[in-house]
Amino acid sequence: MNIWSVLWVVSLTLFLGGIGLPIPENPVLVGGGYAIYQKVVPLIPGFCLWYLSILCGDFFLYAIFHYFFRRAALSNLTKRWIGHDRLERYQNAFVNWGGWTLFLARFTFGIRAVAYVAAGAVGYPWMRFLAVDGVSVAIQVLMFVGLGYYAGERIEWAKATSEKIILLISLAVLLTILTWGLSALMRRMSKSKL
Repeated sequence: MNIWSVLWVVSLTLFLGGIGLPIPENPVLVGGGYAIYQKVVPLIPGFCLWYLSILCGDFFLYAIFHYFFRRAALSNLTKRWIGHDRLERYQNAFVNWGGWTLFLARFTFGIRAVAYVAAGAVGYPWMRFLAVDGVSVAIQVLMFVGLGYYAGERIEWAKATSEKIILLISLAVLLTILTWGLSALMRRMSKSKL
């Protein structure tokens, strides 16, 4: 395979994963790092193009839902379906905790697209979305492309290590959510006693 075919195949796969197709991005990035190690792909164009592919896919998914759910007809339907007060609470919660939600969703397979859809639907500011997603995508690309590059010939080791990293990050996300939920429950209980 030539340089451009590997660059663009990896980029297209990452973009499709970003718009919500169930394509795990991390193994693709590890493979991209391996392609850089094998000198099939140049380092800087690979990093830049793959970073932009993921970021563009994420923003595309966010923008579609931001556009449609900010329209009066869908907004009214959403308010009737969810309820005006509940929707307002969701919007406030996303404004307060949305950055962390988006950041942690980047590293949790399965809820990433849902978080981006929710961010668009509640009108999370697009500049904040790009800032948070840009930082989390940069971490993801550096981590997994670096893993594929430094694993070199030990690609099975890299695959096992990336699975462990994802498991640890997922556990951290779950513990964070559980801690936040318990603290909210305790605050609610203490307010009801007063």
